[in-house]
Amino acid sequence: MQTNTITDGFEAVFRNSKDGLAIFKDGMFVDCNQSMLELVGVSTPEAFVGHTPIDFSPEYQPDGQKSVDKSLALIELCYQKGSLRFEWLHTKSNGDEFWVEVILTRMVLNGEIVLHTNWRDISEKKRLELETAAQKETFETLFNESVDGLCLLNEKSYLDCNQAFLWLLGFSKKEDIIGLTPIDISPEFQSDGRTSVDAAAAIIQHAFTQGSIRFEWIHKKADDTEFWCEIIVTKTNLNGEDVLYAITRDISEKKRLELETAAQKETFETLFNESVDGLCLLNEKSYLDCNQAFLTLLGFSKKEDIIGLTPIDISPEFQSDGRASVDAAAAIIQHAFTQGSIRFEWIHKKADGTEFWCEIIVTKTNLNGEDVLYAITRDISEKKRLELETAAQKETFETLFNESVDGLCLLNEKSYLDCNQAFLSLLGFSKKEDIIGLTPIDISPEFQSDGRASVDAATAIIQHAFTQGSIRFEWIHKKADGTEFWCEIIVTKTNINGEDVLYAITRDISEKKKLEIAINDRNADLKTANDSLEEMLEDLRRTQDKLVESEKMASLGSLVAGVAHEINTPIGIGLTGVTQLMEESRDIRQSYQAGKMTQDDFEEFLDSTNEISDIVKKNLDRTAHLVRSFKQVAVDQTCEEDRQINIKTYIDEVVFSLASVLRKGKVDVAIDCDAHHEVMTNPGLLSQVLTNLIVNSVNHGFSYSNGGAISIGVSKTADDEIQIDYKDNGRGISQENLPKIFDPFFTTRRNRGGTGLGLNIIYNIITGPLGGSIECHSKENEGVQFLVKFKVQSL
Repeated sequence: MQTNTITDGFEAVFRNSKDGLAIFKDGMFVDCNQSMLELVGVSTPEAFVGHTPIDFSPEYQPDGQKSVDKSLALIELCYQKGSLRFEWLHTKSNGDEFWVEVILTRMVLNGEIVLHTNWRDISEKKRLELETAAQKETFETLFNESVDGLCLLNEKSYLDCNQAFLWLLGFSKKEDIIGLTPIDISPEFQSDGRTSVDAAAAIIQHAFTQGSIRFEWIHKKADDTEFWCEIIVTKTNLNGEDVLYAITRDISEKKRLELETAAQKETFETLFNESVDGLCLLNEKSYLDCNQAFLTLLGFSKKEDIIGLTPIDISPEFQSDGRASVDAAAAIIQHAFTQGSIRFEWIHKKADGTEFWCEIIVTKTNLNGEDVLYAITRDISEKKRLELETAAQKETFETLFNESVDGLCLLNEKSYLDCNQAFLSLLGFSKKEDIIGLTPIDISPEFQSDGRASVDAATAIIQHAFTQGSIRFEWIHKKADGTEFWCEIIVTKTNINGEDVLYAITRDISEKKKLEIAINDRNADLKTANDSLEEMLEDLRRTQDKLVESEKMASLGSLVAGVAHEINTPIGIGLTGVTQLMEESRDIRQSYQAGKMTQDDFEEFLDSTNEISDIVKKNLDRTAHLVRSFKQVAVDQTCEEDRQINIKTYIDEVVFSLASVLRKGKVDVAIDCDAHHEVMTNPGLLSQVLTNLIVNSVNHGFSYSNGGAISIGVSKTADDEIQIDYKDNGRGISQENLPKIFDPFFTTRRNRGGTGLGLNIIYNIITGPLGGSIECHSKENEGVQFLVKFKVQSL
């Protein structure tokens, strides 16, 4: 195409444009400007003219379409619509790919229809779009599809503009723009503080003298709304006059993203530095950065101690799964770089060599163009300890569940979920599948002993257990062969795998129910003695009230002591008889529960009961008019009020009240306490704690030895806290049982009448009303130590 056929103005714009411009006719390029040659990397027009867009395109476009098919479709669409704007992936003469924004315009030139094509290199824009795509997909869409505003202006005013420029500025027709100056559609000042008039004058002067300039500018719409834009101004010649050709693009969204990115960066740095979790950055070689929490976690004092190290330098040689730390770390880092992120548990090593468990989340990120790993590290040592304890408890529970001689089962509101062999044997079934899926009604008679329908009674019991937590009751069950039998059941709500279920302990008490009738008949002979005992105790209670009142009178002190001495022997004989009766009753009950009781045992028990009852009655008759003094310890144990006490004196009283227990067990007690510790506390609760500890030592620590020693050391740890160091030199506690001693119902003397509640009561008193703590240290055959701390008010 001959250039002299092109108008001067168009020729000037065409040749001087910074964009690559070309004329397309009959399926090939027939002309182009220098910018186009530079864009595709050729030196002469001959290397471009005569070629098609496909010659400067890869085989496929990024959307998967073949370049040849897509280009033909776009050219055809442009011929139909008149103009078209789109993005295209081109290739230079050396094969390098680059992105351009293409504007195709159908035009008539020398009486022929041709296409004017405008290529603008947007490779940098595309790179920025990819970087910001994750932050603002909407921005990318708007940015890519936006139409640039074009205008012509001289040193005085705007000469012409396109519709996009009007829309950009919020005007409706060209006449609103032509004749205005850039100052008329700009705020008074630009972002750098310069006045718009000075900044515009400098830019226009630069464009006229240097040929072109690219810059950012704040414009003002017709409604005075300010917005950011990017402007490329190129000097060109139109009809013999030098004018400026300006391309204006709205970059408000880009500027907002830049501000957001800056804010996000600042937020990240703030979170990174101030996070309570240990945060660090590392690559495949070493740590690059970390926060203070990470230093504290590892026991280092400054970043320089960490930066340059590898994870292996702060890890033991092997991890918990047996893998070498170096192999495990390499696999994790590789996974994070290839998959993007990974969460795992790890054993780290502090600067002093101490090992600890942590949970780490590693995420791949890009920092200054380099792929690195961002790691969040959290200490989970306590969690792991609890997990191990829970696993041990679960194993213990499963062992007890499966091996228990009591019938154990798990059920929900619908049916049985599991049971042990003892439960199967109790009901006469052979395998678990016979029970699982049944309901309690399926193995019960239609009615219970109180006349209620079993279905109604069971529903009420299950509801009570789920709402109140536990329930103990007697029940009539029915074996597989239809035989009915009595049982005692304890149902407790528990949680298994996130579901609330019921844990039931079932024990056959059919024989007990028969014996209850026989024992009730035998006990009728004891009723008279019991009535006399109750009457005497009521007299003693009334006398106690009088003696407590009379203790205020010093003159009655000797009388109280005399009365106590006078009644000591008969009361002692009576108490001994009652104690023996209780022990024999307990022994006969244990023999019965163990299934070892014989007819001779039962007859011997009845004979002994009659004899003891006679002895008790005679001695209680002798003490009808005698009373004994009631020590403050007995009063305190029935009162829950705080009062002032001397710790040393009070402990002496508690130990004295247990003289018979200690004497029987041949146990000596040594008390080490400052005689001047005056405090305000609840003495009844303290008495209960000391009593239970001493009785526990006698019954457990010295049960298989010929006596022993107990030491009680008392000291102040603070103005409002007392510590009791309690020790005995008895048989001690095995390491297996030590973690369970404070659990309710845990006892090693179940077959000797132990309830397993003594130490649990102590624990609840100390950690509850007394507001303290208790620790137990013991080794088997090396005695036991209890460290008790509780709150007081010093006086």
